Amino acid sequence: MESNKHALILTGELLAGFEAAAVWKAVAEHFRIESARLDSEVLARVPMTLKESDDLADLERRAAALLAMGAQCEVHPSSGGSYFVLLENVPRGPLPRSYIDQRIRSGAWPAGLKAAPPGSSEWRVLPPLAAGVPPAPLAAAAIPAAAESDTVAAKIARVADGIASRKEAVLPLPAGEAIHAGFWRRCAANLIDNLILAIPTTIILMIPILGFFVYIGGRWAYFALMESSPAQATLGKRAMGIIATDGKGQRLNLGQASGRYFAGAISCITLYIGYALAGWTTRKQALHDLIADTCVVFETVRPGQPLPTVRPRMPWYGWAANCLLLAVFPIAILAAIALPAYQQYTVRAKVATAMLDADAAKLAVAEAVAAQDGCQAQFTASTNPLVASIRISGEAPDCVVTLLFAADSGTPGMIRGQAVEWQYSDAAVWTCSSAIESKYLPTSCR
Repeated sequence: MESNKHALILTGELLAGFEAAAVWKAVAEHFRIESARLDSEVLARVPMTLKESDDLADLERRAAALLAMGAQCEVHPSSGGSYFVLLENVPRGPLPRSYIDQRIRSGAWPAGLKAAPPGSSEWRVLPPLAAGVPPAPLAAAAIPAAAESDTVAAKIARVADGIASRKEAVLPLPAGEAIHAGFWRRCAANLIDNLILAIPTTIILMIPILGFFVYIGGRWAYFALMESSPAQATLGKRAMGIIATDGKGQRLNLGQASGRYFAGAISCITLYIGYALAGWTTRKQALHDLIADTCVVFETVRPGQPLPTVRPRMPWYGWAANCLLLAVFPIAILAAIALPAYQQYTVRAKVATAMLDADAAKLAVAEAVAAQDGCQAQFTASTNPLVASIRISGEAPDCVVTLLFAADSGTPGMIRGQAVEWQYSDAAVWTCSSAIESKYLPTSCR
């Protein structure tokens, strides 16, 4: 029965208009092998079969991907067997008989070309084909099994088999601007996610105690369930055209997605430096990505598909989100500094107005002591709503004036229900004391 198998052949030639360095770099990244190995073990031995299969459509898709990079390749039937050929005394292949015959007929290769089947070290001239007669495979010479693994042909075959299986082996994703999403794109996606969660988060946190646990569980469900779903992305990531994968570009399971989410806490407690690592690492991984062995890549990166070579442009709303973040962040810092200072100023101003009434009481006491009338001076009671009472006590000349702040909700919490006390002495000097923080008191009481 005739074989339906075909072979994908890398010829080693370039399409017109392509530069060799760029083409072979792209091919190395496509097959996820080092450029040095591609040069020494593949390009030095081309043409060679990269993959043999009875799935012609799959081979044609692979050929189209290589052609798009500028690497010349061909698909040929595998009938007639595969051979290594000697060109300029260098073994090349393996190659299907149909490709070898085509090159000989075109005059590109000599008619007396020597060939050997895989596993053989005996090079013989291929017999010419008779019209209408299918090619008969060249018999392999009997050689010791131990020597077979050491033949140059066998070594080349192992390299070719290794390249052909790269897509199935699932190797780690390489670095690349067209593969991994950068810091600003991820930042915009995270901001969109947090804006989406802002309203439900506010409502949930209004529930005492239970709300906190619902908040933690809800955020976990949002991120972990969405990133392990077929979409592989939260709403923010989908808006920015990016997805979460494991280190090999595969879909995350729920456990991996959960590990990535909780590892994000470490990126937070490092003052967000863990998130900033996404702008520095070769595969744009934040600290929690490095811990969980995950990546955030463009949505065009899919298992079994050629890796993209063109980086998508940032959507306009991504830049808008980042500009909003850049505006909010410094404003939040300024607010964190300014609001406490302003609050301190307003409380100190209110305390200062209450002190005016206390000063009137102190003046009355000083006059009474000077007139030898004792400490029980007469003065007008305070009308300030912040003042609960002003009381005079003690024996002259050691009189005491005590100002008590009101305990109602209209009084700032820092001074609510607190007292300030002034002690008079025979030297006509007042000494102030209070349990209120000194930053809210006038200079004379600090």
